Amino acid sequence: MAVFTAAQGLEMAMEIEENGEAFYTAVAAETSIPGVSDLFEFLAAQERGHYKLFKKLLGRVEPGPEMLAPEQDEYSMYLHVALDQALFSGPDKALANARKAGDRETAVRIALGFEEDTLLFFYDLREMVSDQDRDTITRIINEEKSHVRRLAREL
Repeated sequence: MAVFTAAQGLEMAMEIEENGEAFYTAVAAETSIPGVSDLFEFLAAQERGHYKLFKKLLGRVEPGPEMLAPEQDEYSMYLHVALDQALFSGPDKALANARKAGDRETAVRIALGFEEDTLLFFYDLREMVSDQDRDTITRIINEEKSHVRRLAREL
């Protein structure tokens, strides 16, 4: 039984993109580390682009019926904890993490960790949606993989 819909997954994806943009923008604005500002401005722009893509996809998927299953509360709590803890929830957490980036490698590793956490989150989410919605979540995963590849090349 599906616990979430693609629409709910896309809404979460949009929140993650906003958090990622806040992080990348904060690092780009505060860093004096050579090469990091340009890279993170690029990544912030990518996050904005992903947000727009996910918003467009949101207009194409069915909202789905309200779920009443008791398991939904448990899954919902898990997903929101992941959003709050692992994925730079809000600009304050993004700024705190940005300040930890004292050198280029640390900045890239923090960003890579964010993107890897994002991927894990969506892999888990993909298992919680209906078969017909899995393709939408897979599109999100494929978009996020591009950031991981870019950051891995930077290391």
